[in-house]
Amino acid sequence: MAPRPVKKRAYRSTVRQEQAARTRARIVDAAGELFEANGYARTTIRDIAGAAGVAPDTVYATFGSKIRVLTAIIDARLAPAGEANVLDRPEIARLRDERDARRQLELFARDITTILNRLGGIYEILRTAGAVEPDAANVYAEMNEYRLRNMRNFASWVAATGRLRVDNDRAAEIIWALASPDVARLLREVRGWSDEQYTQWLGDSLVRTLLDDGGRGEGRRSRRRPSSE
Repeated sequence: MAPRPVKKRAYRSTVRQEQAARTRARIVDAAGELFEANGYARTTIRDIAGAAGVAPDTVYATFGSKIRVLTAIIDARLAPAGEANVLDRPEIARLRDERDARRQLELFARDITTILNRLGGIYEILRTAGAVEPDAANVYAEMNEYRLRNMRNFASWVAATGRLRVDNDRAAEIIWALASPDVARLLREVRGWSDEQYTQWLGDSLVRTLLDDGGRGEGRRSRRRPSSE
């Protein structure tokens, strides 16, 4: 009888995947520090590889290009626990399930501040990278479309309370604009607003702009007719 073929042990594949994930994380962390310290143009793939303790070919094989290393940093800081989408984070479940529209928007504003603090200057580096990276403008547009898709999801949660004064698409665009990293940079970095000042302004602006009563009413409007008794 011929010997049975030896099956490859599944754990070998798991170990390789874990090693690849650790290598990717080291590259992302190293690149983030270099980009913020030296800027995008002055940071090379060789610099990133040296700081991460890998070969330049490993960086290319993992990400393909320097601009994709930058977007990987943004992804990692948006969802540090490794969620596929920033809206999959546990913190978002509370926001999604909140039935008071005003509170929902205030929670959103606070979460945006937390995300901006994690991102640091990385998003601004992406915005300005077009001066030295031909593909950067396309990637920046891609990231803005990604943000808009997420804002459409969030707007639909607020709309479920029955209190939006505009349609879902317009609400998403308003949230996308007011909560943009670009506006935050002007207020926080250029004008020197504190986290609390920015959070308060963003929450108040969203409430006043989006809610049909300016946020003065209760959470979810009752759909029932008044009792005749």
